[in-house]
Amino acid sequence: MEYGSPSRPQLMPRAPPPLKLQPVDLETWVDGAIYGDSFYAEVEPEELDEPWPYRFKSGDLVWVKSTSGRWYHGKVVGQAKLGRTIQGEGLFWLVVFSSKFRKYFAPLNGEIKPDTRHTRKLLEDAGWSWSESE
Repeated sequence: MEYGSPSRPQLMPRAPPPLKLQPVDLETWVDGAIYGDSFYAEVEPEELDEPWPYRFKSGDLVWVKSTSGRWYHGKVVGQAKLGRTIQGEGLFWLVVFSSKFRKYFAPLNGEIKPDTRHTRKLLEDAGWSWSESE
């Protein structure tokens, strides 16, 4: 029998569990020293997918990585939320990108970067054209 034939239904991939995000007061939040450590604030990632514990502000221009692996130019909207990242508890930022999509991204997951000269260089080194991604 062929995979996905009428007598054998095609298996659907499981969707990732929904993010459980909570409001966070950045003035009082204690982050285990990752975001507050001056070492992390000053050191830029060497690779595009590396985590970067960067604190954004609403209105900041950013680059975000979609689930398909493509990088898009976007804008942070609203305040950070607290949730589980691949490295433990961390911040998620709501980003509007590609003119119509809104999604939360976490710097500790390596999926959001500030729109800086360094980030654009990383994009270029990884083979991305800014005009393709905007």
